[in-house]
Amino acid sequence: MPWRDRISELPECLITKILSYLPTKHSVKTSVLSTRWKNLWLTVPSLLLNCHDFPYRQDEVILSFLDRLLEFDPDSRLLKVKVECGGSEDIDGLRDRISTVIQRGPQHLDVESFTEYRDDDDDNFLYPFIDYIPLSLYTSRTLVSLTLTYSGLQDPGLVYMPCLKSMTLVKVHFLHAADLEKLVSGCPALEDLTLIRNMNPIYADEKVMRVRSRSLKRFRVPFSHGKRCRSSVKYTLEIDAPVLERMTLGEDHYDIIMVKNLTSLFTVDLGIKFVVEFGVFFYPGDLPKRNEIRYFLSGISSVKHMIISDKTVKAFELYSNVGMIPKFNNLSRLEAVFPFKLLQFLPA
Repeated sequence: MPWRDRISELPECLITKILSYLPTKHSVKTSVLSTRWKNLWLTVPSLLLNCHDFPYRQDEVILSFLDRLLEFDPDSRLLKVKVECGGSEDIDGLRDRISTVIQRGPQHLDVESFTEYRDDDDDNFLYPFIDYIPLSLYTSRTLVSLTLTYSGLQDPGLVYMPCLKSMTLVKVHFLHAADLEKLVSGCPALEDLTLIRNMNPIYADEKVMRVRSRSLKRFRVPFSHGKRCRSSVKYTLEIDAPVLERMTLGEDHYDIIMVKNLTSLFTVDLGIKFVVEFGVFFYPGDLPKRNEIRYFLSGISSVKHMIISDKTVKAFELYSNVGMIPKFNNLSRLEAVFPFKLLQFLPA
């Protein structure tokens, strides 16, 4: 039986669907297969671009590549976009291309930006150079999921992303603490939020990061910094989410944690010790910290499923020596790592 190219016999819509699962650098390679394949990669409704796949310090190659893609069919939509440029130097013009991509109406956007430190000839200090996300992002009516890493978020003004359901912010630079609250409040359909704090903020003043949402169901601060989890800037995290069902606090990114209106909380997963420094626990004689823990425990006391790490158990044990742990009357399942001798201070 003679050899047949069955893949090329597939409908074009199916081929582009297959190519959409590949990194863009691989889908481009298919252009050499035949005349029919020459421009197929340009019709793929996804862009998975890593700046490290291009020659170092040849920004014009990256920009030319993006221009060709965006100009091939200006009316086409890019449904899924992922651009990774973390660790790269500033690419002049990339921000404008990302703005054009956003205007194409993507449903899924994942951007890893860069943050580099440049010295000033006058004082020889290093100053951060932040890559800020285009303002057009804040009024996207098509985005369903958004992931930003190392990006800068300036004062957005108007925020309205009516379809956004999932948002992940990794070490994002906020120009003002209130920008997070404004961002979350402008997403009326948001259900899932993951937040990893940037431990090296630009402005060294006390900040309050507020997460206020009437739609949020899952909130997560994952373990990420480890032994590098320390900061000279005090942050307060305030969570006000009446329909929140699951909350994960996997690491101490915030000096103070305040919870309000968590009336729908089903599961809480705690890996915190209420002190933003690796290996350090709070001093039981610290009255403000004791009050913080007391209010926190009261705020989550209606939870049904609790998961607590050995660090959290130790923090609760220290607190139990100077304060009262409330009853968790709705608790039906407890998963904890702790020595048997500490069982007595964990009443259900």
